[in-house]
Amino acid sequence: MRKHMRVAAVVAGAALLVGATIGGSAQAAKKKKGPVVVGTDAADDWGSNVDATIAPVGNQLGQELVEASIEKVDAATLSFNIKVAGLPPSGGVPELTRYVWTMTVDGTLLQLDGKFTNYSRGACDPTAGTCPPPRDPGQAPFMVRGNCTDNGGTAVTCEEIGLVNGTFDAASGTITIPVPLELLGAKPGSVIAHGMQAGSNFAGVWAIPSAWASQGQMPLDEMIITKPYKVTR
Repeated sequence: MRKHMRVAAVVAGAALLVGATIGGSAQAAKKKKGPVVVGTDAADDWGSNVDATIAPVGNQLGQELVEASIEKVDAATLSFNIKVAGLPPSGGVPELTRYVWTMTVDGTLLQLDGKFTNYSRGACDPTAGTCPPPRDPGQAPFMVRGNCTDNGGTAVTCEEIGLVNGTFDAASGTITIPVPLELLGAKPGSVIAHGMQAGSNFAGVWAIPSAWASQGQMPLDEMIITKPYKVTR
């Protein structure tokens, strides 16, 4: 009888342990949330602001926008993800293709502005207060910019708040930009929404050719952010 009692106790204990493990795993899985899609765009409309027939070129340049999403990757960092119809096998086009995400964070206008490589502007940008001295911006640099000023329609200048480095995944056509909440001035409960650049018609997420600056008459793709994102705890 005692032997049977001991076996039963062991079985019961094992069952409780397994249940607790499964319950804990389920709870952890429940807490883990994936990216939240905040905007989508047709995969064949790059350059329609100039000539609708040139759309295939945008795909080759990695400028055909498809989707934008935001994900909280840890307690202090958000990931801004831009999906395009395709990227070059190398990952991106050096110096030429510019990506900008214009947003508001609790009503304050901010931008993520970057390229696959950006030595032409990322190394030294007097208008953003980052030069002198010149610096190495590294691979896939994205400037976090704010305090943008319209200079009478000739140019828009923004102050650089910080510099982060993203990744370009050619296989998935995704550009991932991790940004500390501190650089955004965000905290749990903050709302990130669609924004429009001061003094121009550029809004939301846009991809455009750029040497040092971009002009509105250039062919581009633009994606409207339709869903605000609330920073979770």
